[in-house]
Amino acid sequence: MERFGQYMLLEKVATGGMAELFKAKKIGIEGCEQILAVKRILPHLSSDEEFINMFIAEAKLAAHLTHKNIAQIYDFGKTEQNCFIAMEYVRGKDLKAILKKVNDKKKKVPAAIAVFIAKEVAAALSYAHKQKDNTGKDLNIIHRDISPQNILISYEGEVKVVDFGIAKANTHSKTTTGMLKGKLSYISPEQAWGKPVDHRSDIFSLGVVLYEMLTGKKLFHGDSEVSTLEMIRKARIEPLPSAVNMDMPSGLEAKVLKALAREASERYQNASDMELDLWGASVNVPEGNPVLALKQYMKDLFKSEMESERMAEKIISLKLEKELAAGREEHIEEEKKTLEAGSYGDEKPKTEKKARHVKPVRDSMPRRRGSLSCIIFLALVISIIAGVFMFPSYKDKITPYALDVITKIKDIYHKQFGTPTDKPVIQDKSSRDIAITLKSGRKLFWSNYFEEGDSYCTQKAEGKVCIPKDDVAAIYSIRKP
Repeated sequence: MERFGQYMLLEKVATGGMAELFKAKKIGIEGCEQILAVKRILPHLSSDEEFINMFIAEAKLAAHLTHKNIAQIYDFGKTEQNCFIAMEYVRGKDLKAILKKVNDKKKKVPAAIAVFIAKEVAAALSYAHKQKDNTGKDLNIIHRDISPQNILISYEGEVKVVDFGIAKANTHSKTTTGMLKGKLSYISPEQAWGKPVDHRSDIFSLGVVLYEMLTGKKLFHGDSEVSTLEMIRKARIEPLPSAVNMDMPSGLEAKVLKALAREASERYQNASDMELDLWGASVNVPEGNPVLALKQYMKDLFKSEMESERMAEKIISLKLEKELAAGREEHIEEEKKTLEAGSYGDEKPKTEKKARHVKPVRDSMPRRRGSLSCIIFLALVISIIAGVFMFPSYKDKITPYALDVITKIKDIYHKQFGTPTDKPVIQDKSSRDIAITLKSGRKLFWSNYFEEGDSYCTQKAEGKVCIPKDDVAAIYSIRKP
């Protein structure tokens, strides 16, 4: 497997003189997967400007073509200096592989199946030949390479035409007259002579393919390219299809010969005419449905291959899933290390240094503010004590109020500048007159208090009275005037 941009190339399907074809998988969001075929220019051609332009022309041309018998183009781009086309992946075989399999079995493709395939290709050509641009002008598209390699048959009985890479359209083609395009054994006589061609050239090529399906033999195949070229120029149909295939339906041979006429004016003038003429023969299948008949034929012919491909796909999927999972784990581990290091990649955040040296709010406050608060607190205490001495008759009224105010001020002070100690505060133990503030908020005034174990006690007329130290919030001495 190979990572190629947003695609994972699973396996190489074929390699041609100009490009290589891969079965690929596109991984989308939320684990969405799509199987595609990725056609990539060969490395040594990646710098060939003329070929790159032709490759781009293929993508632009295919964008106009949306038909059930034409493989759909999904994407076109350039990754790592390599141009590519992502197209519909057809689960099946090309016609070349089918013909080889049949020949290995010393058999021929059933006439009804062969005619149905030819009819579907004719439908694709009819659609492409009639395409117009946005202004309504004919594009005059010619495939120029109708051959078994470019006809795909799916395991579901679908027929797809692929590879419009050397197609000629008036809008962009730079094909020079006299330059041979396509696979030699399937070109038309006018191509072989280097003459201008039109859509009827594709009809001749389709006739050659149909002849080969019916007979199991190539129509034009000489000892050399020169001899093959000469055979095509003469366009002699030898032997006749019926001489090779005795089971061929009557009337079918005339249709084949009409497509193979040497002069373009004597052939079918439109692919749609050939499609219509082949329709009657293609529906004459035992099942009554040619698509189901082709599907069953593919299953019978490639049963072991289909099973092997399914197993291979499972293995590839498991391997890919494992690699993706490993990649996710590695990514998570990297993120974890990044967070632990307190940085992002190789660059530390600008705020990191400040974050490490932020001082607590209390420590960052000016010291003089705390000192000023202490002075105010002490002044208030002194004022209250002075008031007690100056107005002894109001001692009992002023003292509880003063102590309550002092307690509240002290609590506020400790909240701002420090936590109060857990132990009650006792001021001036030499004095035996005290004020006790309980945690419940109740206030007591004792004379001659003393400590006994974990309690504060005093002796009264009714007896000894004690309060657990845990219930006491604060104790203050009261000086007698």
